[in-house]
Amino acid sequence: MTSSLGFDPLTLPNSPLTMSLLVGLESSSLRKLLKNGLRRGMTEEQVRAFFLETWLLDLESSEAVQLFGVLETRGWLTQSAETGLWKTHLGSSKSF
Repeated sequence: MTSSLGFDPLTLPNSPLTMSLLVGLESSSLRKLLKNGLRRGMTEEQVRAFFLETWLLDLESSEAVQLFGVLETRGWLTQSAETGLWKTHLGSSKSF
């Protein structure tokens, strides 16, 4: 099933994120979201703006919630409890 995102989040590889995997992702919007989180991370406001500008979705939409669930489960994009920033993690140590 393809959602408003243009891809089905459940079809993303269930493996640690590598730079090679990141640049090979079919969705350019997903690549951009993950690249935005690589260095300093993104505030919730920046993530909210990205979803609105890119996919015309609110963070509370079912598509956004599903995507965040998939990305967090895989350890690719998580929100820091200390800073509140959303950060992309390469080579996640999460167990699969």
